[in-house]
Amino acid sequence: MNNFLHEQQQEVEKQVKQEVSTSNTKYSIFYSAIFFLCIGLFSLFVLKPLYQKINFSGMVFMQITRGDAFYLKTPQGIEVIWDGGMDKTFLQKLSKYRPFFDKNIDLWVITHPDSDHYNGGLEVLKQMNIKMIMLKGVDKKNPQYMEIYALAKAKGVKIIIADSTKDIKIGDIFIDTLYPLQSLYGSKNTEEIGNNFSIVQKLSIFDEDNTKTILLTGDIEKDAENTLLLSGVDVSADILKIGHHGSKSSSSENFLKAVSPQRAIITTGTKNTFHHPHIETLDILNTLKIDFINSKYGDVVVEL
Repeated sequence: MNNFLHEQQQEVEKQVKQEVSTSNTKYSIFYSAIFFLCIGLFSLFVLKPLYQKINFSGMVFMQITRGDAFYLKTPQGIEVIWDGGMDKTFLQKLSKYRPFFDKNIDLWVITHPDSDHYNGGLEVLKQMNIKMIMLKGVDKKNPQYMEIYALAKAKGVKIIIADSTKDIKIGDIFIDTLYPLQSLYGSKNTEEIGNNFSIVQKLSIFDEDNTKTILLTGDIEKDAENTLLLSGVDVSADILKIGHHGSKSSSSENFLKAVSPQRAIITTGTKNTFHHPHIETLDILNTLKIDFINSKYGDVVVEL
């Protein structure tokens, strides 16, 4: 009888151990599955986007509220921004293409001192380390514009006054400043401060296989376009940023023919109040069979 009870007890203990072992195995499998699921989600939603930002190269014509805001990162990692729009949208947009730990920008170009071309960039200057700033250097007594000078001086940023001799070569990019032809430093002339004396630059981004060229025209109008053509400079480019957000005051037929772009980009902004782009500009683009796209409907990314 005692042997029988002993055997029964052993059998029960054996079953309990098997059940505990089975239960432990199930928990082990469950927790392992949770662990690997978390690793997978972390890789998908954190590591993959971060990897894409680190390895991004291209030029982005950003969808913003008003003005111009461009970001370039070359295959060698050179980073340049142009203008910045009206508000903090530019700063927010940059985080889509740049890793959070990257606080350095090689160059900021301010094409002209209208608030929709530098306010957003000022926010970037406040939060990041910009090595150089190129601007017209005109005497515009605007608090935000003057803050750029003060902040640049405080942070030791190199200021470059634009003219046609101020070309910049950094790594795999050559920035050919075409306009203004002469320095406007200290000018109080209303016209020289305005749209028609915006900085115009032709970018050449070098690759092992080819060179991509992009012409940035700020807000220049037909008078400045004609001056450029008469100067004899080479304005031809693969990509053209249409002047003054597609206004009818810019983009003459002769100028567009001289540039002869494969593609044109219009930067209207989602809250543009001037009804840009004007139908006259669109008609000329269509007549010349120039393909165009508007960043009003989303960021335009030019792959490099």
